[in-house]
Amino acid sequence: MIVPMKRLTLMALKRDEADIMGRLQDAEVVQVVSSESASAPNSELESVNRDVSTLAEALQAVKSFGPKTNMLTPKRRVHPERIGDGDALAHKACGEIEALVRERARLAGEQEKLHSTEQLLLPWVELPYEMRSVTSTRLVHCFVGLVAKRDLAKLLDQDVLCTELFGDDALVPALVCCHESCAKDASAFIKTLDWTDVTFPDMDGKPVDAIRQLGKRQIETERELMKLAEKLETYGSSVEALQDAVDAAMIRRDRLEAMGELGNTDSVFVLDGWVRSDEVDKAKSAVESVTDSFYFDVRDPKPDEQPPVVLLNKKGQRPFEAVNNLYALPDYSGIDAVPMMAPWYVLLFGMMLSDFGYGLLLLIGSLVFLKLKKPTGMMKGITQVLVWGGASTMLWSVLIGTCFGLEFNDILGTTCFPLIMSPLDNPLAMLGICFGLGIIHMLYGVCIKIKMCLDLGDWRTAVYDNLSWIFIIIGLLVYASPMLITALPSWVSKVGIGMALLGALLIVVFKGRDKKNILSRGVSGLAGLYNITSWLSDVLSYARLFALGVATGIIAQVFNQICSMLMGGSGVGGVIGFILGCVLLVFLHIFNLGINALGSFVHCARLQYVEFYGKFYEAGGKEFRPLGYNPKYTVITKQTDN
Repeated sequence: MIVPMKRLTLMALKRDEADIMGRLQDAEVVQVVSSESASAPNSELESVNRDVSTLAEALQAVKSFGPKTNMLTPKRRVHPERIGDGDALAHKACGEIEALVRERARLAGEQEKLHSTEQLLLPWVELPYEMRSVTSTRLVHCFVGLVAKRDLAKLLDQDVLCTELFGDDALVPALVCCHESCAKDASAFIKTLDWTDVTFPDMDGKPVDAIRQLGKRQIETERELMKLAEKLETYGSSVEALQDAVDAAMIRRDRLEAMGELGNTDSVFVLDGWVRSDEVDKAKSAVESVTDSFYFDVRDPKPDEQPPVVLLNKKGQRPFEAVNNLYALPDYSGIDAVPMMAPWYVLLFGMMLSDFGYGLLLLIGSLVFLKLKKPTGMMKGITQVLVWGGASTMLWSVLIGTCFGLEFNDILGTTCFPLIMSPLDNPLAMLGICFGLGIIHMLYGVCIKIKMCLDLGDWRTAVYDNLSWIFIIIGLLVYASPMLITALPSWVSKVGIGMALLGALLIVVFKGRDKKNILSRGVSGLAGLYNITSWLSDVLSYARLFALGVATGIIAQVFNQICSMLMGGSGVGGVIGFILGCVLLVFLHIFNLGINALGSFVHCARLQYVEFYGKFYEAGGKEFRPLGYNPKYTVITKQTDN
């Protein structure tokens, strides 16, 4: 269900503002709405923003030296009153880390400069002159650069130029001199060559001596960088304190940002916001814990207001809110589709994966992840959905599937599996089951839309725009049923075609009922009837149930055959092949599980979003985001650890 929201107006003394906002943040029940008289960001908020940035940069510099974690490592759980306990230590470490990082950046920049200078001088190792001496004088003009080997002949043919070469690479270091009176013509000539000017660095000695000095300095900077890395490594023990400090600063920032949204006078502040109807008393208690001098009022939303949306479902349905929210929240005046969508999602997911072994691994893996990682929010919801998906897959595998690509009959020595049919042996029948489920799925969505319209008193939309399609779809199925079931009498087809024609007539006559022109109404009706093509394409989309289910089993069988070929040898080669085959078999089946579980999750969601939701769902809701704790590195828990 969509939880009813209340608009809250709170007024209290300015002196109690910080304490009240702190209590409301701890309660996590009020979403603050910006007031027209909200103040501009203050210096305290700017300071906290700087703290968040500085602490995060320091943490990033030493994070790799902290406690080792992996994807199953849960976030630390911290009580809100303890989140800022290590701030002093963290800020002290942050200042020291910041200085080390600055020095490391300086040395890295110097090292890069040394390397580029060395690369510049390497072609000039044969230059016998000191670099400072290679310069123009009052009578002689010097050109220093690299010339392409193909242009050497042209350069050496110039009698007015004195040229020395110091190498034999593709780009040859060259020193070209001429009388100052010829400098202009010489410069113009050199520009016609493939020539790159070179400027020597401001260093004493010959290039070979400078390269030696640069190498020594590079070794020194490398040693200094290693020492800095060792010093940074000692701050690995401060990682958790820095994480807590970042989270504490983020919590303060969120509270200050909310305070910046409040209306203010010299002595009173005014808070406008949204609160869930079932948490009004909790919000009021939070204020009462600070002061008795306040005004607290709640009211229902006005027609022109758009309250935020929060969904409340039963425990078993709650994980599927994550799947729903990946698409969009419902409009506040719409309907929560999670209870209707969840059973279909479980049903169709298992049909797509349909392998007992994969379902068992998915179930166990998801439960282990929940137990060890203790995820929160959307990640927790999606993981719980995969638990349901694994269980559904195990059930469907008994009906139509396999176990790691192997037939149940081969494993158990029976003849009764699969209980319904094998998709490979009866592809058309299996495809028919998929299409049948798809039609039921979509008609269920139409029935939901009919109920929504009737609840609003709009029986015309319920009948003319929705019930008419039920008549058409069911009528066409009934019409075709004697062709598939020969025992049915011929009059069944007449009943079916009658239902379909009745539905078509309702659409043609009443689709454009809001238009006054009869011709326009007829055109609208015919255009509405053209949507039968959309229904056809939607039904065909359910072929993916068959395709993915078959693909999972076939790929698993192919992997089994490949690995069995490796395991079939004898002698030493047979032992090696057996070991290699076992390792490869595990890897390939894990890969197949991962790629097909992802495909099942995505394509099943698509069937819900497009084919099912498209019949009734009204999106557009905005998420309810109360002022609360939203840390990045820890989980804020109000339970006292034993």
